[in-house]
Amino acid sequence: MWRVIYTGQRPAHENMALDSVLLELKSEGKIPNTIRFLQFKPECVLIGYHQAVEQEVRLEYVQREGIEVNRRITGGGAIYFDELQIGWEIIADRESFGNKSYEKITRTICETVAKALRKLGVNAQFRPRNDIEVEGKKISGTGGVFEGNAFLYQGTILMDVNLERMLKSLQIPVEKLTSKGIKSAEDRITWVKREIGRLPEKEEVFNAILEALKEELGIEPYWGELTKEELELFEEKKDYFKSDEWIYHVKKAITGDEILYGIYRCPGGTFRVSAKVDPQTKVLQQVIINGDFFINPKRLIYDLEAYLKHTPVQEVEKRIREFFKEREFESVNLTVDDFVEAVMFPLRKLEAQDLGIDKKKLNRVIGSIGGGLKENIKKAKVMLLPYCAKPTWCDYRHTDDCGECGGCTVGDLYRMAYERGMIPITITSFEMLRDVLQWCGENGYTYIGHCCYEFYEKRYEIFKKAKEWGANGVFLDIEGVTCYSLGVEEEEKAYHGEFQVELDLYVEDSEKLLSLKEKTSRVQKRQSAQKPVPNENLKEFIPQNYKVPKVAPGPQEDMSRLPIVRETSTEIGFINGQKVSFEEALQVAVELLSKAKRPTLIVGPLVLWAWNEEAKKKGEIIKRLKEKYPNLNIHLLPDYKPKNKKVDFSREVDPPNPHLSVLYGEHDLTLMIGVHCYRTDFTIRMLKKYTDTKIVTLCTLYGHPDADVSLAGVNSKKLEMFYEMA
Repeated sequence: MWRVIYTGQRPAHENMALDSVLLELKSEGKIPNTIRFLQFKPECVLIGYHQAVEQEVRLEYVQREGIEVNRRITGGGAIYFDELQIGWEIIADRESFGNKSYEKITRTICETVAKALRKLGVNAQFRPRNDIEVEGKKISGTGGVFEGNAFLYQGTILMDVNLERMLKSLQIPVEKLTSKGIKSAEDRITWVKREIGRLPEKEEVFNAILEALKEELGIEPYWGELTKEELELFEEKKDYFKSDEWIYHVKKAITGDEILYGIYRCPGGTFRVSAKVDPQTKVLQQVIINGDFFINPKRLIYDLEAYLKHTPVQEVEKRIREFFKEREFESVNLTVDDFVEAVMFPLRKLEAQDLGIDKKKLNRVIGSIGGGLKENIKKAKVMLLPYCAKPTWCDYRHTDDCGECGGCTVGDLYRMAYERGMIPITITSFEMLRDVLQWCGENGYTYIGHCCYEFYEKRYEIFKKAKEWGANGVFLDIEGVTCYSLGVEEEEKAYHGEFQVELDLYVEDSEKLLSLKEKTSRVQKRQSAQKPVPNENLKEFIPQNYKVPKVAPGPQEDMSRLPIVRETSTEIGFINGQKVSFEEALQVAVELLSKAKRPTLIVGPLVLWAWNEEAKKKGEIIKRLKEKYPNLNIHLLPDYKPKNKKVDFSREVDPPNPHLSVLYGEHDLTLMIGVHCYRTDFTIRMLKKYTDTKIVTLCTLYGHPDADVSLAGVNSKKLEMFYEMA
């Protein structure tokens, strides 16, 4: 017989205390196997046992909003609970589950709860390592902890969710905090009311879980109450679980100028490691390991930290392997290699000391992915620089170029890169970063990137993906107050390339690290800066009050701006992602234009400005096309600098939000010409996400499979063919 209890809506510290009470008494054999249902009031954020509050929770927001913070006795990541969500727990002995491993117990319980959700009409399935999902969307997170022969396994069921409040409570990438990001989060998270169109009573949920447990585990549940002993022990424990000692100090990261920091992610979870090292003797004095992983016994992490004290850095890996060789542990998707990599990641920064970096400045090196620090620096071919380190007054701030005027530290790094035969690239948006990393991977290039710690941590997945593509990297910190320090609104601006604060790069330290690379002659000639001249044939479409920029991206712009392309022919086309002949794609593109009621043509900087005779010819053809199709709207995209919301949507395109102009004009067809490939791909993604417009790209290079129709190699001759057929 299994006891079933519902402990009502309680504050977070009371629910955590009850978890501890039930597990302790079960391990002593004093209570029966128990199924507990629980809820929280007031709302709260719960971090995993091995996590640090300051690393997982937006404390300023939760304190302002009256959201409680507490720590679970189980591992895993931070979660948000409001009064509607339902928690479920199984407190049992291992014999009841056939003495299975932690991983197999996880699967058994999660598959059972997924079956319970299906009884409610929710098409739920178990997704390793520990989630329950509905067609790829998470509806329940789970985790457990062992004590002796007993375990507590728990999870949530999202009933109805205030996504904005949830996302703003947790330290997560900013794109999830915007209206667009919330829509994106809805693609990864779901809840019961959304799936079945109603909010079931809690009793209906309880019964569904109990029925599934009876069917899958063969148990006989009965409803009961907390025992006198449980209540007495609860009274003893509850104040402790409300204390700062429990919430904040159990796993607080060590701090100081000489503490080395690192983050490592793997299928088993995220590790955050801080290490104190004597820089002279190279001896590890102390290490703290935080993270959202699951491991049994949970004190194993504390034992490892103690075992590694006073270990020479060169022997740390050996000591970690010795430690695990002598001990058995259970986890979900964690290996000994993961512990080695997590601890060694920050320790590799010590290599920078050999290159002259002061011992108190070693954390200016964020880390090295895919190889040792020195090894990656020697191989580095590309240097990635943040636009936010350029002055707000700089005409190059939002372009992939630099005049090297001496007005900022970016110019110094451009000079260093050119002197060493490297390709410097200014990153102006996350989309551009992704495309450049793809290009690095395709060519096997190692890169050196400059960014803040917060950016590195939140974008870790794309850097890890780049390693899989073949691009290793070194990351250096930047100086100043970042968007992450200024709050959610500034993070959102930075994501779209609109952050208005100027930061600095560590020039002196960069030069010391780059001493590993020999200087070469400046063989890599960048395009000489020149003020663009309007295309005479397109002048009538340029607003009279429009100020011609001092610099704009031109046709000779660094080809590293291209995303990965699988086809390199300029004699083809694409229809709905399928490669076809140029003639076939041309026919479909013309048909779309002829049938469109409200078409628009986005004219980018490669054609709007008279860079060469080819651009002038294209401008003349566009002018005739407009005469042939009076209903064709011309939208200008003169450069990629955000308009800061001062946009005439009837005539212009705001680079970060190209869909707004299309929505404004209710355009059923959008053609693009003269837009750089990386910006074309970004625009396609935004249009497909937010509009129903058909998309046709007239590309000078290799085409864009993500468009509805794309023509490759569109020079003035091919554009004339398009005009004649239209």
